[in-house]
Amino acid sequence: MANLPDWLSRGPRVAESVAALQNSAGATTARAGVQSPWTTGQLQQLVWSDIFGIETQWITRAEALTIPAVFKARAVLLSLIADKVLYALRSGERVDPQPAWLSWTPGALSPWQRMANTVDDLIFYGWSLWRRVNGSRGEILSAYRVPFEFWEFNAAGDVLIRDDDGEYVAVDPATLILIPGPSAGLLEYATRTLRGAARMETSWSNRAASPIPAIDLHETTMSGITPEEAQEVVNQWAAARQDPQGATAFTPYNIEARALGNIAPDLFIEGRNATRIDVANFFNLPAQLLDGSLSTASLTYSTQEGRRNDVLDYGLPYWVRPIESRLSQDDVVPRGQSVGFDFGPLASTTAAPTIAVPD
Repeated sequence: MANLPDWLSRGPRVAESVAALQNSAGATTARAGVQSPWTTGQLQQLVWSDIFGIETQWITRAEALTIPAVFKARAVLLSLIADKVLYALRSGERVDPQPAWLSWTPGALSPWQRMANTVDDLIFYGWSLWRRVNGSRGEILSAYRVPFEFWEFNAAGDVLIRDDDGEYVAVDPATLILIPGPSAGLLEYATRTLRGAARMETSWSNRAASPIPAIDLHETTMSGITPEEAQEVVNQWAAARQDPQGATAFTPYNIEARALGNIAPDLFIEGRNATRIDVANFFNLPAQLLDGSLSTASLTYSTQEGRRNDVLDYGLPYWVRPIESRLSQDDVVPRGQSVGFDFGPLASTTAAPTIAVPD
């Protein structure tokens, strides 16, 4: 068996049945053998498009992050979660001393990066994997996240990690912490919305480059123009439309420029706003948090407070509870202990600033 990369040769076996975890979080996101269409690779998407001559609905993480609403929603979650301290509890009281691995990671990647990448995995793929370095009694000395492209499931539900030769090999399950997310991942159940949002971004960008309506250069008399000559005329018009003076043009007597349709900015304004609302729903966040507007929303104090409460009461638990619950299992911390995030500073209400009025 080939050797694992040095940074993966240390650290976590999964005590629970992986198959059961797959069923609970959406088995269709498990990767066995050939990587699935929602990984970072494009191979399978290209194969489908080549065989059937159609554009597939699948979208990659890299493509999804080019959609402003997705980028913003991810950034909001990372800013709310990644810097929060993990702590161990027993009977409602913090354990003393705290396990060092909860707030420390080896190497250059900080605990912030570990948690940010973990949340990112759960957002897009529905799974995240940590490796752990165990002490002589099986206690965790350190833990770090395994990049998603470095591991997969086999047909039996075992976790395999990629070695230096690019082969996926079995490792000791006692050195793994497999974290299932709240769902199967954005790249599985939101692909249609994300693909539509990507098309919307492309459409408005193209319209910005050529803001006047589509033009039909209609030949009014038989001039014997060849297809090559016609294409040259079209190319010249296309280039002229992107010129600062492109709103004015000259046509010979035998060509009539006919505008097809009209400029519909509302389609892009309302469509892009609807995308933000849809993405917010997939992320379980208030739409206003992504700068998406609702007809009933107003920038009042009550709206701001309601948005804050929605995030704390509904948005954050959806993402952090799976992490807390997994890290509270008996194979991670001793029986009777649990692990949680410290959201105390975020949950506390900040008093509104006051202005001193001189007498």
